[in-house]
Amino acid sequence: MLNFSSAPDPNADDDGLPGLSRKHRAWVALYSLENPAFDRRQILRENDVTEADLVRHMESWMQLQRQHRQKQR
Repeated sequence: MLNFSSAPDPNADDDGLPGLSRKHRAWVALYSLENPAFDRRQILRENDVTEADLVRHMESWMQLQRQHRQKQR
C-alpha cells in the first residue's frame, strides 16, 4: 500500500527541488526505460537523474512493482 502521509520519507532522497524527489524521478525513468524504443540518455536527462540514481532506487522500484502485481491478482 502506498503511503501518502505528510511525514517526510527518510529514503526519498529529496534534493530540495520543488516537485518529485530524486527517488520518484528515478522511478519514472525506470518505468520509461521498460519501453526499449525510448532513448536512455534522453530519459535520464528529462528526469534529471543519473545511472547511479537508477541503481540506488532499483530495489525500491522492484518492490513497488511486486506490490502492484500482487494487488492485480
